[in-house]
Amino acid sequence: MSLIIRDLLSSDIGPAVRLLEECRSLPDTKQTDIAQFVNDVSSGAPGVVAIDGDRIIGVIQARVVSDDAWINVVTIDPAWRHQGIGSGMLLRLEDKLMHLGVRKISALLSPSQAGETALVNRGFSAIHDLILYEKVEPIAPTAMRIVDQYGGEILSPDLWDRVAGMHAEKKIIDGRVVAPLADPTTAERVGVKAPATVLLFGPPGTGKTTFAKAIAGRLGWPFIELLPSKLESGGDSMSSELRQAMMELLQLERAVVFIDEFDEIASARERNPATKGVVNELLKMIPSYRSTPGHLLVCATNFVGDIDAAVLRPGRFDLVIPIGPPDLTARLALWEAALSRVNQQGIDIEKVAKATEGYTPGDVELAAQRAATAAFDRIREGIEPSYICSDDIDAAIARTRASVTGEIRQRFGEEAERFARV
Repeated sequence: MSLIIRDLLSSDIGPAVRLLEECRSLPDTKQTDIAQFVNDVSSGAPGVVAIDGDRIIGVIQARVVSDDAWINVVTIDPAWRHQGIGSGMLLRLEDKLMHLGVRKISALLSPSQAGETALVNRGFSAIHDLILYEKVEPIAPTAMRIVDQYGGEILSPDLWDRVAGMHAEKKIIDGRVVAPLADPTTAERVGVKAPATVLLFGPPGTGKTTFAKAIAGRLGWPFIELLPSKLESGGDSMSSELRQAMMELLQLERAVVFIDEFDEIASARERNPATKGVVNELLKMIPSYRSTPGHLLVCATNFVGDIDAAVLRPGRFDLVIPIGPPDLTARLALWEAALSRVNQQGIDIEKVAKATEGYTPGDVELAAQRAATAAFDRIREGIEPSYICSDDIDAAIARTRASVTGEIRQRFGEEAERFARV
């Protein structure tokens, strides 16, 4: 399916009107004032379209008044309904509206009209028998400005399902991080304290950033990454910038704040005196995050043993979670996911998984793409077979070096034994 979901442009008015005209007689389609639609779009009203090839097959458009928005147009080609297109368009429209300062979004539909399922899937609540769908976005307009200032984003909860394999890590993170934060009332009733600070550690490429984003997506909280490389170099300057950023982000009602390459700013002071000021600042800021509900500080490092001992001391990070290289079960899941998207025959996936110890998710994707490229070149030259075969995979694996060496695996195992706190 060559489907594209993008913003509604003024050049889309003609094709969009044709779709509205085609669907306006259908009993399950919201009636649209086409003249008003044309006027709204021409005036810059926000909207989203779904396109298959060169044909518009879905339209959602809203009108904004102050910090409220009304969805006036919801139309999807009958042949494309119940395939997630409405939810996809609505997700993009919500993002646009939040950046325009909208807090509440409403839509008026009759029961069973096109778009009803999409509204339910996106968390809108039905009001009265008519049915009036409303949703209060989780971020106030003033807070959204802070999120935008630091390049934050609202991530899809589907990110969690895209993490192939890694079942042990997912179980720990789901049970110890996501669940207590998503249901603090139950957690408090049984004495479970929701975490406020989490440190993820493991070899490069094992999915630490992906897990941090997936946590934010599951919670529906904005995700803001503070990059050490973007902070000013030098102890005092970096520490003051870090303090300012973390203090401003505490003003948000909810947020997942992520610091990758944590060892760059919090390495042991005796080995790297330049980090002394930053480490001291972190030791002051971490308690603020631990005492402010609705905030989760997630830090990630390749080698936890390089972090200053004072930062790792119990009482700083609630959880210290190892994210290791994919084991055989995880590699099997990664290869199954990668090869499910291509035309392949005769490949023993279990054999491939066993042959790729030390591969990260990125390594698997790279090797799968190399195999696909080899098959593509062969097909262009008219040479059989016209699909990815075992020889293509074997050659791709021979070319793709595992990111996690035996030495790195050994060090990770030792650090997991010493530092893990789950």
